[in-house]
Amino acid sequence: MPTINNPAMLVDQSLCVGCEACTAVCKQIYNISKGVFRTKIHTHETGSFPEAAVLYNKRACMHCREAACVMACPTRACHKNDQGLTVFDHRLCIECNYCAANCPYGAISFDRAHNRMEKCSLCTTRLEAGKEPFCSEVCTSRIIKYGERDDMLGIARERVQKLQEQGHQEAQVYGETEVGGLRVIYVLQDTPDKYGLPVDPQISLGLQIWRAVPLAPAVLIAGGFILGANYLYSKKVQGKLKNAKQSANEE
Repeated sequence: MPTINNPAMLVDQSLCVGCEACTAVCKQIYNISKGVFRTKIHTHETGSFPEAAVLYNKRACMHCREAACVMACPTRACHKNDQGLTVFDHRLCIECNYCAANCPYGAISFDRAHNRMEKCSLCTTRLEAGKEPFCSEVCTSRIIKYGERDDMLGIARERVQKLQEQGHQEAQVYGETEVGGLRVIYVLQDTPDKYGLPVDPQISLGLQIWRAVPLAPAVLIAGGFILGANYLYSKKVQGKLKNAKQSANEE
């Protein structure tokens, strides 16, 4: 595979059959605990009989350009790599869960069994080796493509035009401009809300204010250390008092 400078994934949701091959390979390769997913197929029913339809949505990290998770992380454990993808450095993670709480797509989970945050990395190690992500490799319907973002957007626009010509007037490209532009581009045959997607995802006002505070992450970390030290000191004092009380009772 040629070098990709501005990587992106294209998922044609209009053709997804919900086979879960992407979910299965991701769970197996990354040894993710039961109930935790990096990627998962969500099913949404729309319309009513006789025009009812089932829409499938491959949900995972969208690798937002304006990433709320990166903005919220106080230690830079959640950060952007050289290719603009959102990744984790688990050595720096303090498990504060701010990344998950601020993600507009609910794409980050805490794996308690492995004691770490989990989300799709777009298989960065495979990309570095010149390979495509596992999910695009195993997709039975071949609806997942990987390449230069501009190329993926071009393919998506052509597909949307065909869908509209077939009568799907609400068909659209999702991810071109949302949250500054996503690295995961969707082809939808209906409006985003029908797929359970935010129509206009935004960075929360609270997070914007937080990021505007000078040295905010450092203040949070320092505060955490102070609280932790205070807790340990309190436990130590309580232990001494308990021992002294026991000694007094014995006398």
